[in-house]
Amino acid sequence: MPYNTHTQERYLVEEELIERVFWFITLRWITVAGICTTSLIAYFILNIGLPLIPILIIATCILLFNFVCITRHHYIKCISYSQYIKSHQRFANLQIFTDWIALVLLVHYTGGIESPVIFYFIFHVIIAAILLSRKACYLQTSFAVLLIISLSILEYVNIIPHVQIKELFPNLIYDNSLYLLSTLFFCITSLYVSAYLATSIANQIRKREKEIVILKDTITDAYQALEKKDREKSEFTYKVTHELRAPLSAIQSLLKSIEEGYAGEISEKAKELIIRSEKRTGFLLTLVKDLLDLVTGKIGKPREHDSKSVDINEAVKRTLHLMQEKVKAKNIKLTVNTTEQPVCLNIIPDDLDIILTNLIDNAVKYTQKDGAITINNYSTDDKIMIEVSDTGIGIHKDDVNKIFDEFYRASNAKAVELDGTGLGLTIVKNLVKRHGGNIDVNSELGKGTTVTVSFPV
Repeated sequence: MPYNTHTQERYLVEEELIERVFWFITLRWITVAGICTTSLIAYFILNIGLPLIPILIIATCILLFNFVCITRHHYIKCISYSQYIKSHQRFANLQIFTDWIALVLLVHYTGGIESPVIFYFIFHVIIAAILLSRKACYLQTSFAVLLIISLSILEYVNIIPHVQIKELFPNLIYDNSLYLLSTLFFCITSLYVSAYLATSIANQIRKREKEIVILKDTITDAYQALEKKDREKSEFTYKVTHELRAPLSAIQSLLKSIEEGYAGEISEKAKELIIRSEKRTGFLLTLVKDLLDLVTGKIGKPREHDSKSVDINEAVKRTLHLMQEKVKAKNIKLTVNTTEQPVCLNIIPDDLDIILTNLIDNAVKYTQKDGAITINNYSTDDKIMIEVSDTGIGIHKDDVNKIFDEFYRASNAKAVELDGTGLGLTIVKNLVKRHGGNIDVNSELGKGTTVTVSFPV
C-alpha cells in the first residue's frame, strides 16, 4: 500500500486501529478454543447438562466468521489509505456487532440471564472502547443492552424456551420477576459504567498519542530547519575561510621576505614588530586551515584524492619528519614501534595526515622538555590501531569528555600554550568517525595522555 513516511507519521494513531483489529481477530481464535474446551469438559467430565450441539454450532459459526475476517483484513490492504482506515473502522463495528449476537446466543444456551457467560459482555464493551470512538462504543453497548433485555423478556414470556442448567442453577430465576429486574439493572448499569470508564481512559490515551505525533512532527520539522541552517552556516564558513587562506598566505610570505631583508635593511624594532605580525598571521592561517578541515568534514566537500591504500608506518614517518625540529628543540625522547610488515589502511591520505599531524603535534606541544613520546602501530584480526602516548601535562578528568568540543581548550593547556584553536581533536574525531573508526583518550593530570585511534580492516 503506497504512502510515504510523512503520511505514516501523520496517521500513526489511526494505524494503531489496524493493529488492534488484527489483535481482535487473533483473540477470537482463543475465544473459540475456550468455548469448545470448556463446554466439552463441563459436559463429559463434570456431567453438566449443557446443550452441547447448539454451543458447538455457535463456536463453529464464530470460527467461520473469523476466517472471513482474516480474508477481509488482507483484502482491504489493497485499497487507498483513507478508504483503508474507514474500512477498518466499519470492519471493527461489524465484528463487535456480530460478536454481540454470538454472545447472546451463548447466554441463551447456557442458562439465560443467570448464565455466567453474560460477564463476557463487559469484556466486549472494553474492546469496543479500545477500537472505536466514544459514540460508537455507547451505540454498541446500547445494542448489547437491547439484546440482553430482549432475550430476558422473550424467555420470561416463554416466546423463547428458557434453557435451565439445573446442575448450576436449580432455582428458576424467571419465577421471581423482582430478582430478574434486579439482575437486569445491575447488568445494564455495569455495562454502561464499563463503557464510560473504558472510553474515558481510551480517549485520554488517544489524545496523548495525537499530541505525541504532533510533537514528533514539530520536532522533526524544527530539526530539519536547524540542520539546514547549520549546513548553510558551514557552507558560509567554508567559503569565507577558503577565500581568506590565499591573502593570509601572501601576507605571511611578504612579512617573511621583509624579515629576511629582501626589501632592504630594517631596524631591530621594526623587525621585532614584523616577527610578531608574522607569528600572528601564522596563527590565523592555522585557524583557517583547521576551520576548513572541520567544515569539510561536516558538509562533505570532496577532497583532492579518493580513498587509497596507505601504509600507516610510512604515514607516521612522514608526519614525524615534518615535526623533527619541534621534537629536537624540546629534547623529547621519541619511540616509534611499527609492525614488522606494512599495514595498509584504506583511507583518504590527506585525512590520515591531518589525524596524525594533530595527534602528534598535541603530544609534542604539551610534553615538557626532556619528556617522552611513544607511538605504537599495530593491527588485530579486525582493526588497525594507532596509539600516541606522551608524558605531558595530562588532562583533568572533568575535561576529558569536553576536549572533542569545538574551540574547547583545557585551562592547563592554555597555560602551557597560549596559541591554539581548540579544533584539532574535533577535526580528528570527525575524520575518524567518517572512516568508520573510533578514538579513545586515557589521561592522568600531570602524568601524560594516551590517544588511541582504531580503524576497521
